[in-house]
Amino acid sequence: MAVFEYFPAQIRKTVQENISQDEQITMCLVTGSSLSSNRDYVVITSRRVLVMDERTIGTFGTTYVNVKENVPIDQIVSVDVSRTFRNKLLGQSSMAMHADKYTYLVNNGSKKEIEAAAELIADLAHLNAQKAN
Repeated sequence: MAVFEYFPAQIRKTVQENISQDEQITMCLVTGSSLSSNRDYVVITSRRVLVMDERTIGTFGTTYVNVKENVPIDQIVSVDVSRTFRNKLLGQSSMAMHADKYTYLVNNGSKKEIEAAAELIADLAHLNAQKAN
C-alpha cells in the first residue's frame, strides 16, 4: 500500500481540498501500467474514493492535478474486481465501482492492493448503509 505522505505535494494538497476535516484517510494506492509513466493516485477515506493524476500543460512542463473521480462511499452499490490477460501477465487487477447510473474505474493496480481496496470500499459502503437506516 502507498503512504499518503509520500504522494506528490500537489496530490496531497488536492486531497486535503476535497475532503472534510472529519474524514479519515483509510487507504492509499498508486495504479497504472508498469509499462508506462501514467499513474493514478487513489485515496480512500471514510466517506469517499478520490482518483487523481498529474498532467502537464504545454511545453513549459507546468503540471496540475486532475481529479478523475470523487465518489461518495454511500453512493456505491457494488464493487467488482476483474483481470484481463494483460493484467494476469503483470500481476494486476482493475476495479469497477458501480453507483446509480455510473461506473467508476480504477485500472491496472496491484492485484493484492485492488482486492484490499474493493473489500474496504464494500465494508465502508455497508457501514454507511446501516447508519442511514
